[in-house]
Amino acid sequence: MADETYVQFELTACRELMANHPESLRIREQVEALEDAMPDKPGVVVSFCRTIIETTCKTILTDRGITPEPGWEAPKLISETTKYLHLGRHEDGTVDARLKDGTEKLVRGVNSIIDGIMTIRNDHGSAAHGADAYAPMLDARYAEIVARATDAVVGLMFKTHMGGANKDLLKRFRYGDYKNFDEWIDGEIDPYVVLDTPLIASEALFKTDMNAYRAALVQFRQDQQDEAVEEAQGAGGAS
Repeated sequence: MADETYVQFELTACRELMANHPESLRIREQVEALEDAMPDKPGVVVSFCRTIIETTCKTILTDRGITPEPGWEAPKLISETTKYLHLGRHEDGTVDARLKDGTEKLVRGVNSIIDGIMTIRNDHGSAAHGADAYAPMLDARYAEIVARATDAVVGLMFKTHMGGANKDLLKRFRYGDYKNFDEWIDGEIDPYVVLDTPLIASEALFKTDMNAYRAALVQFRQDQQDEAVEEAQGAGGAS
């Protein structure tokens, strides 16, 4: 039975992802199931850890127009996903070699974490194959360590993914992924009110005409790049 003083366990990075993308029902279901399983069902916890990582990788790959193969499991998925995360790149698009090297080492550490998650999951997860019915349960402390590591992996990967989206337009994206563009539209057009319900211009455009939204987003980003180039040239001339 759980300790009465136990504080409800939460995956901080996953919760942030859910808040930014409330329509991500699949990962919400997985995260909530994992959190509810702590600390009484450690085997369920480690099983969902691998599932959450796989879901995150598949989401990132699909966002970038890559179709994961059915047989890809966590190690292969994360290996393929990191190819598209542009590790070590700064906001201005330049690549810092030392930052890239350090980040790649961090990702290799992430791979080690995933290997550990899979080993524990295979031996102690709720889906462990051929487990003795009387085998001792995994200590909840180990399950929590694995869950925290999973949360860190998801946070690192998805934040890097969305950071890169500011440079390379995603093949698939959700409303809210490009907040500066949405704010620009909404600053130009006041909300419409229909039956006492305000309709936000950017959201209405996204949901009713995705092609128009995407075309306007591409033009907006091009205009931003042109302005940045002009400012840089002006600053160079002034010096």
